[in-house]
Amino acid sequence: MKIGSNLSMATLTNIESAAPVAAARALAPRLREHAAEADRLRTLPDATVRLLDEARLFDVLTPRELGGAGLGFDTAVLVAEELARGCASAGWVCAVLGGTAWAVAQMAPRAREEVFTGPSTRIALQLRLGGPPAERVADGLLLHGMRGRFCSGIDHADWILAGVSAPRTEGADPEPHFALLPRERTESLDDWHTSGLRGTGSRSFTTPAAPGLLVPEHRVLPLSALDPLNASPYGRPGTAPYRMAHTAVGTVALAGVLLGTARAALDAHTESAGRAPGPDALDVPALTATVDAARALLLADLKALADSATPGGSREERARMRRDIAHAGTRCRAVVNAVYEASGSGVIYDDAPLQRIWRDANAAAQHPTFDLRRWGPPHLESQTEARSADITSPQETSA
Repeated sequence: MKIGSNLSMATLTNIESAAPVAAARALAPRLREHAAEADRLRTLPDATVRLLDEARLFDVLTPRELGGAGLGFDTAVLVAEELARGCASAGWVCAVLGGTAWAVAQMAPRAREEVFTGPSTRIALQLRLGGPPAERVADGLLLHGMRGRFCSGIDHADWILAGVSAPRTEGADPEPHFALLPRERTESLDDWHTSGLRGTGSRSFTTPAAPGLLVPEHRVLPLSALDPLNASPYGRPGTAPYRMAHTAVGTVALAGVLLGTARAALDAHTESAGRAPGPDALDVPALTATVDAARALLLADLKALADSATPGGSREERARMRRDIAHAGTRCRAVVNAVYEASGSGVIYDDAPLQRIWRDANAAAQHPTFDLRRWGPPHLESQTEARSADITSPQETSA
């Protein structure tokens, strides 16, 4: 399509954003074909990863100067929704790895070059390594026998972005950092035996105990650098997603996965209802409106953050974003459960697609970001901001 010179920048951005969403929508039926295999393998099949790679869907948030699409979190949410409509695990892994690329794009230029000029830009995420504290040495950080859980997509990543507690300088108090680890220097553990999201392959891993794993300084970033209210040691890309704070939007694409599972459940019900005679006892229009409203809230919050006069958004805007991420997850989980409960005894069989959708949605909604009880009304800014930091700072969370 030839883009006319009279199109506004906003219109051009909308056209560009539509391309990855359309690509994800086109992939969904093929991902659905591989979903049962992902469940059985407890990791994504290579064919699924290849489809995501070919469509460049891991690179939605990566800046153009680093070879990505340079688009925003709104696009990331919609891409995750479309992918999860076919396979929740594929949507989850894409959301996590895409968000991790956003963080690495704010690291030192040498680290960016190592990752984004390589044959693969897939970076797994682990929010908190357990074990002895990271040791500050002259060349960076030294990790001794540390262990991380819930490392989604580790089987298909070349790198792991891991949360560690370490002093910024010799003698200083420890604070949260992200450390970029070569996956080949870690050992994966076969412990991902779960009720749902089995295909995410979110297994644990360990780092060498002795002599330890040295993370050079250019692969280390203080977590505080991911908040635009703070100075960035290496500068930030100028596009909208890099004017947002990790504590506000770090998990927003995961909400897209819950949107997708709700739509997948409604799809499955509609298909089965079309084959069965008699009235439909489920209020499908109302449930569909619930999902639409949850998505609309997320997109409105992201626009408010992008347009905010405060870098990263005001406390109220950040709090509303966190609350509405949790709201979207809980409402979509309720939609999936309503469909499951109305679908009769046949859905208890392992070969019933709706059973897998139900397991995946409930596993995803166990992530603490979807615990609506943690988030008060938006006017409770200080309380909500503190809880937001708890969720998105390096710590163990679900899948």
